[in-house]
This record gives sequence, C-alpha cells and structure tokens, in this order.
Amino acid sequence: MKTIAVIVAVTVVALVAFSLAGSFISETTGETASSLSAGNALSYTIAGAVNRPGTYVLKSGAVLQDLIGAADGVTTNADSLAYNVDYVLKAKGTYYIAPVYDNSDTCAVTPIRKANINKASESDLVEIGGFGKAAASSLVNYRATHSFNAIEEIKDVSGIGDATFRAVRDRITLKDAAS
Repeated sequence: MKTIAVIVAVTVVALVAFSLAGSFISETTGETASSLSAGNALSYTIAGAVNRPGTYVLKSGAVLQDLIGAADGVTTNADSLAYNVDYVLKAKGTYYIAPVYDNSDTCAVTPIRKANINKASESDLVEIGGFGKAAASSLVNYRATHSFNAIEEIKDVSGIGDATFRAVRDRITLKDAAS
C-alpha cells in the first residue's frame, strides 16, 4: 500500500512538473514550433519596460516589434523615444526597453532626464550621468558617420561597453519628442 501511494505521489509531481515545463517552453517561444525550422529560428532576449521580460525564439529577420509582441507588449512606463520598433534584430541579441520614470521610485512623477544619442552634445551626455568625457567624445565622433537605431548600438563605440551601457540605458533616447 505504501509503495502504491509513493508511486501515485511521484506520478502527480511528474505531471505537474511537465505541465509547468510545457508552459515555460511556450512562454519563451514567440512563434509556433511548426512555423519555425531549425535554420530560421533564433533566440532574442528583451528586458526593461515590457510585460514579460525573457528570451524568445523568433524567425530570422524579426524586428523589435515582433520581440515586443512576444513579450506581451511594453508597459505604460516604456519610453517610446528610446526604441525603434522597425529595428531588425541581431542573432542572439539582447534588447532593453527604457522606462520614462525611475523604476526604483514607485511614486515617480518626474520623468528621467535623458539625452538623444543621435543629437546630444558631449556636455549634455556627460550631464545625464554615466558617460565620462572620453566616452561622450567618442560617441559624438562615432555619430558623425553612423546613426543609432537601437540604444544597444552605443556598445559599437570604442570605449563604451556593457558597464557604460547599463549605467546610461535609462538616460538615453534615439529621438526627440515631437514638438
């Protein structure tokens, strides 16, 4: 009798575990399995002001809007000036949707002070914090021949890496608010 009870308990636990695993797998996949072949399925990670941050599998050539859709959309705190929905995702890329308000302040009513990385001066970049004078100068020089279509592209600038990106990602935009 004890053995049967143990077998039933183990079976129930296994069924629950497989059910949860199935839910997790379907949540991390932005496309149905039948619509993706091994050659065109790529994983992308999204974080920040989205409803379900995580890693999603989408077809090659997907744009940021597809990834946002897989993450059940952006939150009401997402800064639409800091991302481009038409941006073509890079394989195994990680993307961040910046907030308008400080996430650590639940009563925030003043938007985060930001600078447009496609237009801001060196001094404006330094003033928002996170950029040193050398990094701001490198960004402005790089921008003379390149425009930024995703905030993550600042990591393409010499002297700007992951640490600087994490320090400034909430304080930069790609465009200005419409006048």
